[in-house]
Amino acid sequence: MTVMELEEIPFMHWGIITKYNFSPEYVRYIPRKRWDPLTSVEIKLYDEITRQLVGIGKRKGHFSYISPIRGKRPKGEKVARDVFQKIITGEDHAIFIAIDEKVRSGPFSLTPELLNVENSRAVTIINRFPATVRYIDREILEKVKPLIEDEFTRIAFGINLITFPTRYCETLSDARVEDLVAIFKSMKTAINKVAEVARKKGIDLLPVYPFFNIGPMAGGSQPRLHSQVYIDLNLDGHGALMENILQAFDEMRNRGICYLCTSKHNSRIVYENSTWIVWASLSPRRNYHLRLAPKRHVEMFTELDDFELEGLSDALIRVSRGLDKLNVERNRNVLIYSNPVGYNSIFHLYIDLIPFEKIGGIEMLDSCRVARIAPEDVAAELRNVIKEI
Repeated sequence: MTVMELEEIPFMHWGIITKYNFSPEYVRYIPRKRWDPLTSVEIKLYDEITRQLVGIGKRKGHFSYISPIRGKRPKGEKVARDVFQKIITGEDHAIFIAIDEKVRSGPFSLTPELLNVENSRAVTIINRFPATVRYIDREILEKVKPLIEDEFTRIAFGINLITFPTRYCETLSDARVEDLVAIFKSMKTAINKVAEVARKKGIDLLPVYPFFNIGPMAGGSQPRLHSQVYIDLNLDGHGALMENILQAFDEMRNRGICYLCTSKHNSRIVYENSTWIVWASLSPRRNYHLRLAPKRHVEMFTELDDFELEGLSDALIRVSRGLDKLNVERNRNVLIYSNPVGYNSIFHLYIDLIPFEKIGGIEMLDSCRVARIAPEDVAAELRNVIKEI
């Protein structure tokens, strides 16, 4: 085992900023989280005593992570196409958070290491080219914070995780169930570890964003199938879509129901097994937009048990192969909507599988999509082809 010394770590690699890699001219390259002044507002909650809405110092709306180090990550035809292979064989440094279901390092580790993990099924590492800062020397923070932060801008703090299988595959369709289960179990272990350490640091509200970018058009810079998790440590709120979801579940709670527990989805059902159901979204964000949910009311991804992770893997692989048979665009995003850690909600975990498509003006102007195929027809097509798989 060989570790990289702190003095050797380049600026912002693995989200690390220290006196060894920082120069004053790098201030402009420190990741920022910026809220859009025109599409974000302060979150206000109802106070039972004053009977008024009171601001809580957090925002909801559109925000951007601005991180120039993201442009340095390996991608395209001119670089090694699978950077994960050298990490697996111990030829390249990584900060390993979880190897299969076993924690290897803390999420704030500053020690990249060479480690052969060929005998494992899946590993979770810190993204070497993240969207957020993970560690910054206190002296540097005190100097740069006044230069960066204002009403709508702050230094972006967070943990960016990547999980990948040691057996090579490129899509959900060519993954084995056991490999996908291993990815999910390693992700779960790593997320739990981040939440545990964050709580000890006094960070008790954590928006957690797990997803897969499959294919270059969907944002995948590496061909090997891998998931990512963005965990926001800024304690300053969440995005507009998450706010809409939280409000929708609050409305359900007031009505005494959970839509995902009670809806039958009727003719839009695509596939189901003992633990999961898949259906064509009633209001699709793209053509062939599919939605998955566990049959049990589960609020967070980390609450899924082994049977549910196996059922999820089975469902994702089957419907992905079904989409392939229908010649649906193979660049796809898998978006996992999980209740943020520490939030009080009746949230029911769900997942969107969305094929890549170019979008038009109306779809950029508002939260609107123009679909060319009805969800009921999508479901009928997929049901027929999945029977043959």
